Amino acid sequence: MSKSGSRSPTFDKIIEASLHLFNQEGERVITTNHIAERMNISTGKLYYHFRNKEEIINELYQRYVKGMAEQLSSALNHSNSIEAMVMAMEKTLRHIWSFRFLPKSLPSLFCVNPKLEEEHQQLSRGQLNGKLGQLFTRLREQGMILVDDQQLSHLVQHFQMVQTGWVSTIKQNANAAELEKLIQSGCRSLMFLLAPYVSPRFQSPFERACARFA
Repeated sequence: MSKSGSRSPTFDKIIEASLHLFNQEGERVITTNHIAERMNISTGKLYYHFRNKEEIINELYQRYVKGMAEQLSSALNHSNSIEAMVMAMEKTLRHIWSFRFLPKSLPSLFCVNPKLEEEHQQLSRGQLNGKLGQLFTRLREQGMILVDDQQLSHLVQHFQMVQTGWVSTIKQNANAAELEKLIQSGCRSLMFLLAPYVSPRFQSPFERACARFA
């Protein structure tokens, strides 16, 4: 949170510039001086909104998790359609890519930013896992997937692992064509996790959805 508590245009521009630099160069090598220079503002003006780089990263993390939660909510709202759910999964991978420095850097960030680790425990493992669990529960209730409680729990865990681990396999500055192929590959991996549990009467629409990523 900024010292002033404001959400001015400058606040958002600092966030946007920081995200771009962290994604392109890696978080470790970027300082607040680099961010201020990128924006052509003084470091004093940057410090008016953020006391340090950790506060910027914490704000980015909040936005990252919020976007993930929104995509899961969208999938939950359209959970009567396999096609809509698959589209939501694809959007989730694109969202993760737009914040790609975070999944790649979280372990090292936790060492220097205890607040971020605390938020990760509360938001990612709590809120996101909870929403993903709701989604799979809804799919089970509608007869789309056939899983017991233990299998459902494993699906939640493995989905999260594949979603966040997927971005680590992509080079930092993949071009548009490379990214599209890798998003297709990531979606295929998520579909393969679901495939063994899809009920026979939903097999045809599931296979049609999978064909998009063949």
